Amino acid sequence: MTFRVSAIALNVALAALSPAMLAAQNTLATRGGEVRQIVTFLFQPGRAGEATTIFEQQLKPIYTGVAPLRRFRAYREAESPEPLDLVVVSSYDGMAGMDAANEALRRPTASGQSAFALYGTLSSMTQTHHDQFVEMLPALSDSISEGVDLTVFEYVRVAPGMQTRFSTLLFTSIRPYERARALYAWSETGRMLVSDGWDFVRIYGIRSLADWQRYRERIRNAPHGAELDGMIAARKTLILRRDARMSVR
Repeated sequence: MTFRVSAIALNVALAALSPAMLAAQNTLATRGGEVRQIVTFLFQPGRAGEATTIFEQQLKPIYTGVAPLRRFRAYREAESPEPLDLVVVSSYDGMAGMDAANEALRRPTASGQSAFALYGTLSSMTQTHHDQFVEMLPALSDSISEGVDLTVFEYVRVAPGMQTRFSTLLFTSIRPYERARALYAWSETGRMLVSDGWDFVRIYGIRSLADWQRYRERIRNAPHGAELDGMIAARKTLILRRDARMSVR
Protein backbone atom coordinates (compact mmCIF):
# COMPACT_ATOMS: atom_id res chain seq x y z
CA MET A 1 0.00 0.00 0.00
CA THR A 2 1.33 3.46 -0.86
CA PHE A 3 0.55 6.59 1.05
CA ARG A 4 -1.36 8.79 -1.40
CA VAL A 5 -1.06 12.52 -1.01
CA SER A 6 -2.54 15.49 -2.79
CA ALA A 7 0.19 17.52 -4.49
CA ILE A 8 -1.37 20.77 -3.32
CA ALA A 9 -1.75 19.61 0.28
CA LEU A 10 1.79 18.26 0.33
CA ASN A 11 3.32 21.46 -1.01
CA VAL A 12 1.45 23.63 1.49
CA ALA A 13 2.20 21.41 4.47
CA LEU A 14 5.90 21.02 3.67
CA ALA A 15 6.69 24.54 2.50
CA ALA A 16 8.37 25.46 5.80
CA LEU A 17 10.46 22.31 6.17
CA SER A 18 14.24 22.24 5.93
CA PRO A 19 15.80 20.00 3.22
CA ALA A 20 16.67 17.36 5.85
CA MET A 21 13.13 17.33 7.23
CA LEU A 22 11.71 17.24 3.71
CA ALA A 23 13.82 14.19 2.85
CA ALA A 24 12.58 12.39 5.96
CA GLN A 25 8.97 13.38 5.36
CA ASN A 26 9.12 12.03 1.82
CA THR A 27 9.44 8.55 3.30
CA LEU A 28 5.78 8.89 4.30
CA ALA A 29 4.89 8.67 0.61
CA THR A 30 6.72 5.37 0.04
CA ARG A 31 6.21 1.81 1.14
CA GLY A 32 7.68 1.28 4.59
CA GLY A 33 10.10 -1.58 5.08
CA GLU A 34 8.73 -3.05 8.30
CA VAL A 35 5.33 -4.68 8.68
CA ARG A 36 4.07 -6.00 12.00
CA GLN A 37 1.38 -8.52 12.76
CA ILE A 38 -0.43 -7.76 16.02
CA VAL A 39 -2.52 -10.63 17.42
CA THR A 40 -4.64 -10.15 20.54
CA PHE A 41 -5.85 -13.18 22.52
CA LEU A 42 -8.51 -13.64 25.15
CA PHE A 43 -8.24 -17.23 26.34
CA GLN A 44 -10.98 -19.34 27.82
CA PRO A 45 -11.34 -19.06 31.61
CA GLY A 46 -8.53 -20.94 33.31
CA ARG A 47 -6.55 -21.58 30.10
CA ALA A 48 -4.30 -18.49 29.98
CA GLY A 49 -1.44 -20.13 31.89
CA GLU A 50 -1.43 -23.23 29.68
CA ALA A 51 -1.57 -21.12 26.51
CA THR A 52 1.27 -18.88 27.65
CA THR A 53 3.41 -21.95 28.37
CA ILE A 54 2.93 -23.08 24.75
CA PHE A 55 4.17 -19.70 23.55
CA GLU A 56 7.13 -19.66 25.90
CA GLN A 57 8.29 -23.27 25.66
CA GLN A 58 7.25 -24.39 22.18
CA LEU A 59 6.59 -21.43 19.88
CA LYS A 60 9.51 -19.25 20.99
CA PRO A 61 12.16 -21.82 19.93
CA ILE A 62 10.47 -22.12 16.54
CA TYR A 63 10.36 -18.35 16.03
CA THR A 64 14.03 -18.13 16.99
CA GLY A 65 14.89 -20.28 13.97
CA VAL A 66 12.72 -18.38 11.45
CA ALA A 67 15.19 -16.23 9.49
CA PRO A 68 12.63 -13.82 7.91
CA LEU A 69 11.40 -12.82 11.37
CA ARG A 70 12.87 -9.51 12.50
CA ARG A 71 11.52 -9.60 16.03
CA PHE A 72 8.87 -11.20 18.23
CA ARG A 73 7.40 -9.55 21.35
CA ALA A 74 4.65 -10.51 23.78
CA TYR A 75 2.64 -8.26 26.09
CA ARG A 76 0.18 -8.72 28.93
CA GLU A 77 -2.54 -6.33 30.02
CA ALA A 78 -1.71 -3.52 32.43
CA GLU A 79 -4.83 -1.43 31.76
CA SER A 80 -7.25 -2.00 28.89
CA PRO A 81 -10.83 -1.03 27.99
CA GLU A 82 -11.36 -4.50 26.55
CA PRO A 83 -10.52 -7.89 28.09
CA LEU A 84 -7.33 -9.51 26.82
CA ASP A 85 -4.74 -11.99 28.07
CA LEU A 86 -1.91 -11.72 25.60
CA VAL A 87 -0.82 -9.54 22.66
CA VAL A 88 1.91 -10.93 20.39
CA VAL A 89 3.69 -8.78 17.81
CA SER A 90 5.88 -10.21 15.05
CA SER A 91 7.89 -7.99 12.70
CA TYR A 92 8.92 -8.66 9.09
CA ASP A 93 10.46 -6.99 6.05
CA GLY A 94 7.17 -6.19 4.40
CA MET A 95 4.35 -8.60 3.68
CA ALA A 96 6.78 -10.56 1.48
CA GLY A 97 8.82 -11.26 4.60
CA MET A 98 5.68 -12.46 6.32
CA ASP A 99 4.93 -14.79 3.40
CA ALA A 100 8.43 -16.27 3.68
CA ALA A 101 8.08 -16.67 7.46
CA ASN A 102 4.73 -18.40 7.06
CA GLU A 103 6.33 -21.00 4.81
CA ALA A 104 8.84 -21.75 7.57
CA LEU A 105 6.14 -21.78 10.25
CA ARG A 106 4.15 -24.40 8.31
CA ARG A 107 7.04 -26.86 8.26
CA PRO A 108 7.25 -29.45 11.06
CA THR A 109 10.17 -29.03 13.45
CA ALA A 110 12.35 -31.78 14.91
CA SER A 111 9.58 -32.43 17.46
CA GLY A 112 7.18 -33.16 14.60
CA GLN A 113 4.98 -30.12 15.23
CA SER A 114 4.81 -26.94 13.20
CA ALA A 115 4.04 -23.49 14.55
CA PHE A 116 0.76 -23.56 12.63
CA ALA A 117 -0.20 -26.82 14.37
CA LEU A 118 0.56 -25.24 17.75
CA TYR A 119 -1.63 -22.27 16.84
CA GLY A 120 -4.38 -24.78 16.11
CA THR A 121 -3.97 -26.07 19.68
CA LEU A 122 -4.09 -22.49 20.98
CA SER A 123 -7.28 -21.89 19.01
CA SER A 124 -9.02 -24.58 21.05
CA MET A 125 -8.11 -22.63 24.21
CA THR A 126 -9.13 -19.24 22.85
CA GLN A 127 -12.33 -17.37 23.56
CA THR A 128 -11.64 -14.54 21.09
CA HIS A 129 -8.69 -13.27 19.08
CA HIS A 130 -8.09 -10.82 16.26
CA ASP A 131 -5.24 -10.08 13.87
CA GLN A 132 -4.10 -6.68 12.66
CA PHE A 133 -1.29 -5.70 10.29
CA VAL A 134 0.53 -2.38 10.39
CA GLU A 135 3.12 -0.77 8.11
CA MET A 136 5.61 1.17 10.25
CA LEU A 137 6.54 4.73 9.26
CA PRO A 138 10.24 5.39 10.00
CA ALA A 139 9.91 9.18 9.70
CA LEU A 140 7.41 9.10 12.57
CA SER A 141 9.24 6.59 14.75
CA ASP A 142 12.14 6.50 17.24
CA SER A 143 14.58 3.73 17.99
CA ILE A 144 13.10 1.57 20.74
CA SER A 145 14.83 1.36 24.10
CA GLU A 146 13.84 -1.64 26.20
CA GLY A 147 14.13 -0.06 29.67
CA VAL A 148 10.50 1.00 30.11
CA ASP A 149 7.80 -0.61 32.21
CA LEU A 150 4.76 0.00 30.01
CA THR A 151 3.94 0.11 26.32
CA VAL A 152 0.90 2.03 25.08
CA PHE A 153 -0.85 1.05 21.85
CA GLU A 154 -3.08 3.94 20.78
CA TYR A 155 -5.26 3.07 17.77
CA VAL A 156 -6.60 6.07 15.87
CA ARG A 157 -9.37 6.52 13.30
CA VAL A 158 -9.11 9.87 11.56
CA ALA A 159 -11.91 11.86 9.98
CA PRO A 160 -12.47 11.25 6.24
CA GLY A 161 -9.91 13.02 4.09
CA MET A 162 -7.60 13.81 7.04
CA GLN A 163 -4.98 11.05 6.76
CA THR A 164 -2.41 13.21 4.99
CA ARG A 165 -2.91 16.18 7.29
CA PHE A 166 -2.79 13.95 10.37
CA SER A 167 0.58 12.39 9.51
CA THR A 168 2.02 15.74 8.39
CA LEU A 169 0.98 17.42 11.65
CA LEU A 170 2.61 14.59 13.61
CA PHE A 171 5.85 15.12 11.71
CA THR A 172 6.01 18.91 11.69
CA SER A 173 4.54 19.81 15.10
CA ILE A 174 3.35 17.09 17.46
CA ARG A 175 6.41 14.84 17.65
CA PRO A 176 8.87 17.75 17.94
CA TYR A 177 6.73 19.09 20.80
CA GLU A 178 6.58 15.67 22.49
CA ARG A 179 10.29 14.98 22.18
CA ALA A 180 11.38 18.43 23.34
CA ARG A 181 9.45 17.85 26.57
CA ALA A 182 10.46 14.18 27.03
CA LEU A 183 6.82 13.10 27.23
CA TYR A 184 7.81 9.45 26.65
CA ALA A 185 10.91 7.31 26.33
CA TRP A 186 10.20 6.65 22.63
CA SER A 187 7.31 6.45 20.20
CA GLU A 188 6.50 4.77 16.90
CA THR A 189 3.74 5.31 14.35
CA GLY A 190 2.34 2.88 11.82
CA ARG A 191 -0.35 2.96 9.14
CA MET A 192 -2.82 0.10 9.37
CA LEU A 193 -2.88 -2.38 6.48
CA VAL A 194 -5.50 -4.74 7.93
CA SER A 195 -7.56 -3.70 10.95
CA ASP A 196 -11.02 -3.46 12.44
CA GLY A 197 -11.57 0.12 11.31
CA TRP A 198 -8.41 1.90 12.53
CA ASP A 199 -6.19 4.07 10.32
CA PHE A 200 -3.03 4.47 12.43
CA VAL A 201 -1.45 3.09 15.58
CA ARG A 202 0.90 5.13 17.76
CA ILE A 203 3.04 3.10 20.18
CA TYR A 204 4.70 4.72 23.20
CA GLY A 205 7.23 3.54 25.76
CA ILE A 206 6.37 5.01 29.18
CA ARG A 207 7.51 4.35 32.73
CA SER A 208 4.26 4.67 34.68
CA LEU A 209 0.53 5.28 34.43
CA ALA A 210 1.19 8.77 35.77
CA ASP A 211 3.41 9.39 32.75
CA TRP A 212 0.51 8.56 30.45
CA GLN A 213 -1.81 10.99 32.23
CA ARG A 214 0.88 13.66 32.02
CA TYR A 215 1.31 12.96 28.32
CA ARG A 216 -2.42 13.30 27.60
CA GLU A 217 -2.67 16.56 29.58
CA ARG A 218 0.34 18.12 27.84
CA ILE A 219 -0.85 17.13 24.35
CA ARG A 220 -4.34 18.43 25.07
CA ASN A 221 -2.83 21.83 25.86
CA ALA A 222 -0.17 21.79 23.13
CA PRO A 223 -0.25 24.53 20.45
CA HIS A 224 -1.65 22.09 17.88
CA GLY A 225 -3.42 19.78 20.33
CA ALA A 226 -6.93 20.97 19.49
CA GLU A 227 -6.21 20.65 15.77
CA LEU A 228 -4.97 17.10 16.27
CA ASP A 229 -8.00 16.10 18.33
CA GLY A 230 -10.28 17.60 15.71
CA MET A 231 -8.94 15.15 13.13
CA ILE A 232 -9.52 12.07 15.30
CA ALA A 233 -12.90 10.41 14.93
CA ALA A 234 -12.16 7.62 17.44
CA ARG A 235 -9.29 6.18 19.45
CA LYS A 236 -8.66 3.05 21.52
CA THR A 237 -5.87 2.90 24.08
CA LEU A 238 -4.29 -0.29 25.46
CA ILE A 239 -1.62 -0.07 28.17
CA LEU A 240 0.44 -3.25 28.19
CA ARG A 241 3.41 -4.74 30.01
CA ARG A 242 6.02 -6.65 27.99
CA ASP A 243 6.72 -10.27 28.89
CA ALA A 244 10.47 -10.52 28.23
CA ARG A 245 10.43 -14.32 28.57
CA MET A 246 8.88 -14.58 25.09
CA SER A 247 11.10 -12.10 23.24
CA VAL A 248 12.97 -13.19 20.13
CA ARG A 249 15.79 -10.95 18.80
